[in-house]
Amino acid sequence: MGRTIRRGVMCGIALLAAGQAPAQEELAARVKKAQEAARANAASPGGRGWKERNSFATDRLMILVLNRCLPEPAGDEIPTAFSVYLRLSRMGRVREVVTELEPALGTCMTAAARDLPFPEAPRDDYWIEVNMAASL
Repeated sequence: MGRTIRRGVMCGIALLAAGQAPAQEELAARVKKAQEAARANAASPGGRGWKERNSFATDRLMILVLNRCLPEPAGDEIPTAFSVYLRLSRMGRVREVVTELEPALGTCMTAAARDLPFPEAPRDDYWIEVNMAASL
């Protein structure tokens, strides 16, 4: 009986670990897609100008958002440098925030940024990268 229980526990742990791997892979794919789109936008002639005109405002707004979503620091758990990727509507509304950190952080930041007045974007689904190292 002890072996059966032990096997059951081991199988349960293996299934939980296997379930986390696809979630991490999905997050990595979303981050990569957002990163590629943000970099392509920033490299375009219009994107360079948009970034020059609006990076100060987006950085300041993202500091507000981050402060709402980060837990109280417990030692060195919070990185000092990381990027977040924002998908903006043409009207400057945040539709999504993606980060390589905890998926819950991206979810919280998306909710916290929804009603903030970001600068109007050149088009809908416009991805930008905000380097939080420069802002912290």
